[in-house]
Amino acid sequence: MTNVDLSANHDLPCRALAPTISLLADRYNGKVIVCKVNLDRAPAIARKYGVMAIPKVLIIKDGKEVKRLVELWPENEYTDQLDELIH
Repeated sequence: MTNVDLSANHDLPCRALAPTISLLADRYNGKVIVCKVNLDRAPAIARKYGVMAIPKVLIIKDGKEVKRLVELWPENEYTDQLDELIH
């Protein structure tokens, strides 16, 4: 399973989400691939997933998007979603 943070460096909510994404990467090390995609540098990813607003966190399992969290959420919302899909 992959957790993808779609963001941009210039966006304040994206910068606010960055520490949570780092915590998720540490907490789920070996269980989930956690990655960040800077959409300023990878606009094709935005088009592929129909991203019109950021921040956005996609959870991808077996190559398919299974969850999409739009805007900034508390850390426990991300962990709850990941835990539900892992178990």
